Amino acid sequence: MNPLQMEPSRSSQKKQGRVLSPSQWFKQNVLTPQDTDITSLGEFLLPTLLGAMEACWIAVALIGLAGTGIFGAGLPLLPFWAPFVFIIGTQWLFYFVDRSDENARHAPLFIILAALLCLFIIWLQVYAPVAGIFDPRWLGTLFSDILFLNSHFYQVVIIIALSFILCWRGLRLLSHAIEPSNIFRTLCLGLIVIIVATVLRAQLASAGAVLHDDTLLFLLIPLFLYLSLGAHSLARIAFVRRTHTTGLQGSIVAQERAVITVMGLLGAILLTITLIVAIFAGPAFFTSALHTLAPIGRAMANAYNWLVGIFANVIVFLATPIFWLFSLLNNLVSKKAQNPPIRHSPFGKLKKPVTVSAADAPALLLAIKILLPVVVLLVVVLLVRRALRNRKKTRVRRRLRDEDFHESLWSWSLFWSQLRALLRSIFGRFLPQPAIEGGTPGSSTPLIEPADPAVRDIRAIYRAFLKKAAARGYARKKDETPDELRQRLDEKTPLVEPQLEAITEAYTIVRYGESLPNASDVAYVQGKWSELDQKWV
Repeated sequence: MNPLQMEPSRSSQKKQGRVLSPSQWFKQNVLTPQDTDITSLGEFLLPTLLGAMEACWIAVALIGLAGTGIFGAGLPLLPFWAPFVFIIGTQWLFYFVDRSDENARHAPLFIILAALLCLFIIWLQVYAPVAGIFDPRWLGTLFSDILFLNSHFYQVVIIIALSFILCWRGLRLLSHAIEPSNIFRTLCLGLIVIIVATVLRAQLASAGAVLHDDTLLFLLIPLFLYLSLGAHSLARIAFVRRTHTTGLQGSIVAQERAVITVMGLLGAILLTITLIVAIFAGPAFFTSALHTLAPIGRAMANAYNWLVGIFANVIVFLATPIFWLFSLLNNLVSKKAQNPPIRHSPFGKLKKPVTVSAADAPALLLAIKILLPVVVLLVVVLLVRRALRNRKKTRVRRRLRDEDFHESLWSWSLFWSQLRALLRSIFGRFLPQPAIEGGTPGSSTPLIEPADPAVRDIRAIYRAFLKKAAARGYARKKDETPDELRQRLDEKTPLVEPQLEAITEAYTIVRYGESLPNASDVAYVQGKWSELDQKWV
């Protein structure tokens, strides 16, 4: 088979815009496992950004629940940094461990680190007022709370369960392909949680409760929105590149670099605004702002009440006939109903069933108190175990040459060879010339050997093709690769697609490949160029 007529890869077929039949699409997208290798910086950062988004709204939820006085403490069950450490730390831990050794067992190391971090958080949130972290008395207090099954015991159980659930979530994000729809769902869920937590804290503040971490809650909201914007942008780039028929046009590195640069500048602007507001805007500023905006708020409240009243009247007007119909049917059925006859039991009076309450059965209450935490911990352990077993290895590879969207005109080997030739031409007269066998003493071997005739012929054919295309109004752009030029010409002139493919593939192999064409290959390309030249008369 002619080496210049090799069958293109599946990825190149997708990028050429060819239409697949339903059976081919089902085999390619359903039966064949998809390539989940990470090929860009954006795909590598997506699980981290989505994990940070989820950590933000989880921290907001914990801060909102802390004001309710759960377990008699005004502090959150987990510190605000714990969700970030458990979710993102799990992802980066497995990434670095897989990078060092893919065949080693990493579950014991992960469990040990997670358990140590759980112990530290338990001491920080529960037993820090009792003793220092290196004081073993707090471990004795923990053991005593476990035996007595008091509120501290259940607080410890919930801390352990939440910690390992967050680790499980980090593993799940690391093992799945992230799409823009996942980012949007997380954004909607996070906004709902933030609104509910804000309303809850406002109600608790109006009731006279003492609340903490207001500044932290204020900082988590813009951070969540900032992460959502960046994650959605990078997910959109990766989604278009993997699913679109022609892929993502242009340099992927340049596009992701532009997105990351814009997000960095936006983050710096948001941080600056936040610091300015925190420094110069005191309570008096917000009080004056509230007094200034009070008329607008009252007008909006009146308009809202008016719209709600209209909506309620419409619902009542539409639902009244339905209620009338149900009441009429109820009256008709109640008139026909008869009281059932009372049947006397031959065994005398029936005894009422005896109901056993938890207060009357302390053993049942004790069993529930013990079994419920055990069941919760077992479920968490099974989830983490399943995530560890079904985890996919994080593989990072460079993009293949047939998938590159840009080429470099710079060649270091050519630069150094030309620099050596220039220096030799300047200082060569001062250096002794080496003697060469079979030649004159003044002769020397050229530094750059002439190119192979076949390579030179194919490059000449491709240059003639570029001139012909430019004459017809299809000049090659500055940052356009041969494959991109062929795709653009296929859309404009579909009749010459076979000739374009053969000439472009031959030039690509000669320009970037290591194999040299032979005389039959050159003749084949010349024939295709003649056919193309005749069609483009």
